[in-house]
Amino acid sequence: MQVESRGFMRRWCGAGRVVGVVGVLAIAAAADGGEADEAGRRVRFSVESSRAVPNDRVQAVVGITAEDADPSALADTVNRAMAWALERARADPRVEAESGRYQTHPVHEQGRLRRWRASQTLVLNGSDTEAMASLVGMLQERLQLQSFGFSVSRETRERVEAELVSEVLVAFRARAELVRKELDAKAYAIDEVSIATGGSPPIPVHRMEALSSAAPAPPAVEAGSTRLVVTAHGAVVLE
Repeated sequence: MQVESRGFMRRWCGAGRVVGVVGVLAIAAAADGGEADEAGRRVRFSVESSRAVPNDRVQAVVGITAEDADPSALADTVNRAMAWALERARADPRVEAESGRYQTHPVHEQGRLRRWRASQTLVLNGSDTEAMASLVGMLQERLQLQSFGFSVSRETRERVEAELVSEVLVAFRARAELVRKELDAKAYAIDEVSIATGGSPPIPVHRMEALSSAAPAPPAVEAGSTRLVVTAHGAVVLE
């Protein structure tokens, strides 16, 4: 904590307490990690509270990429594969399925159009890891697994973040009391507080570019956890 306290120091110089005050400010700087304004009465600092939360949401992206000199035949190949995959995905009520991007590009060789390349993805979401892994293993008969990752669901995130907000505000008051004590102030008043939330991004645990066999096994996965963090930034005014 960097403390600038010219005004505060002037109040104490007349009482012959300059050395003592400097010592107190040094202790506060080491103990807190905030910074005071020009008047020496307004102190800024931040505290945080975090928790490792088990991931309860899984997303998998599978897709198909094919090439053909005949655009109609190419579209038919992609459409049939995706229709086959959607039928199987929708048969499992534990999985949410939605079509992803569909792209078609010309393939040129030696300056001439030789064939077309098309691709489309299927996005799968759910909370049952075993069901998702089993479905992905089945879909790999005709589609390629592009990614398989975990995250914390919105409902769980909101619940845990609400708990962390309460915790971080308690910590903010405790830090404010420490600052008051170390700076020999009679009391403090909270001037401002802002709350920020965050956490690690979804965790990709499996990635595959192409089929390894005609009937690949389901991906071996582990859900793991995500660390959610809530930070309180603010300032107190010492009295």
